[in-house]
Amino acid sequence: MTGGTDTGGHGGEVFSVAFAPDGGFVLSAGWDGHLRLWEVSSGAQVTALHASPKALSACAVSPDGKQWLSGALDGMLSSWDPATHRQLSAVLAHTRPISMILFSPNAQELTTASWDRCIGVWNQVRDHDGRVLVGHDDIVGGCRFTPDGGHLFSWSHDRTARVWDLARGQAAATLKGHRDRVTAGAIAPDGLWGATGARDRVLMLWDLRTERAARSACLGGEVRGCFFLPDGESLVTIDNHGRVVLHSLPDLGERQELLTRRAVQCAELAPDGGAIALGGEDGRVSFLAVDGLEAAALLVTPTQTTRPTASRWRRLFGGPPLTHTYACTCPRCRHAFELPNGALGQPASCPSCRRSLRLSQVARPA
Repeated sequence: MTGGTDTGGHGGEVFSVAFAPDGGFVLSAGWDGHLRLWEVSSGAQVTALHASPKALSACAVSPDGKQWLSGALDGMLSSWDPATHRQLSAVLAHTRPISMILFSPNAQELTTASWDRCIGVWNQVRDHDGRVLVGHDDIVGGCRFTPDGGHLFSWSHDRTARVWDLARGQAAATLKGHRDRVTAGAIAPDGLWGATGARDRVLMLWDLRTERAARSACLGGEVRGCFFLPDGESLVTIDNHGRVVLHSLPDLGERQELLTRRAVQCAELAPDGGAIALGGEDGRVSFLAVDGLEAAALLVTPTQTTRPTASRWRRLFGGPPLTHTYACTCPRCRHAFELPNGALGQPASCPSCRRSLRLSQVARPA
């Protein structure tokens, strides 16, 4: 990991940073009620939008890049046209501040985590069709989808993390072990591991198959971000003092350390894992380069889908009415594609950017 550029900043704390789908730009939300867009390569501010008289506590960029989303301290969720800065929609999503906004892997659902102890799940295809996940006993700090989109991993100030079955709309597992509020979380690219960091300065690695803690490590400060790298072999943590640590998996050994000496409020990993954006308590946004991933095969989880078999021979002679296919999304360029027959278990590469991929176990449809 190497240090990057500083960008100037917000007029107050930066509460959320979100990468655009191509990884070249970052949207930030802060105390000053502004959304600000930054170019990662230069660190320059591209544009700013005054989105709310209240502080903004969360932001996101839609998977197609055509919407910015903001979440405010009053629970208002708004969407904006990046080109014209025109407000497209606004809804009171929660009764207290929104702490995270997140799109599902297939972009059909949007989730909002909130201080009101709830998680909202909004259907992007059917407007105003939403559900609420209830179970945490305190502020929900954030959430992440599993690679297949069928489950959600959330963390809370109630000192727990939870795995939610989205089809049933209920918690499938509650993970206990922290002694203080959980402030960061992540899901591995293969969906087999979860990670949480807390104000107790402890990082915990969870085996989601057994729903038990597999390993823990004590860090130097309150954890403000933790991310599995796309190669599936490393985990990055960032604490409130700006200490960035690269951990090996699954032992959580410290492989590399970078001291930024910045008071970090929030952090986000680029879609391809090549950069980290840091939002500071001083209103600044900074970027770090993640080295060593250029040639590494990126771990992806194929998703099994089914479709009707359209075949003249099947109509004449019978046969299975459904065909199983396996779909992937490249972590680097976000290109979605189907695997050729017989490709499971074999080395693969993205047909668009040619990046080498390592296939994990198949995720069944939710």
